[in-house]
Amino acid sequence: MKTIAKVILPVLAFTMASAGAISTNDAKVKEAEKPVLITGFIQNPSPSNCLEVTIDCTPVNTGQFCMSSEATPRRVWLKNAANQCSLNLYKVIH
Repeated sequence: MKTIAKVILPVLAFTMASAGAISTNDAKVKEAEKPVLITGFIQNPSPSNCLEVTIDCTPVNTGQFCMSSEATPRRVWLKNAANQCSLNLYKVIH
């Protein structure tokens, strides 16, 4: 009886630890896939007059410019040091 307990308890502990590690990793992956909303700006009508929008975009070049979700989409920008909305933002590719 003691031999069975010596074999089964470590196997059971290893199984529980493995299941916990897998479920923790899944939670981290799901957290990383959530969109990160940032504050972008729409030129209205010039780079020195900007309207603020909250959008899921990135400053990392993905090859597609970030666009607003309006009926007629407009390009979304970041502000530069001169407080003009003229720095490129890009669409997040999932």
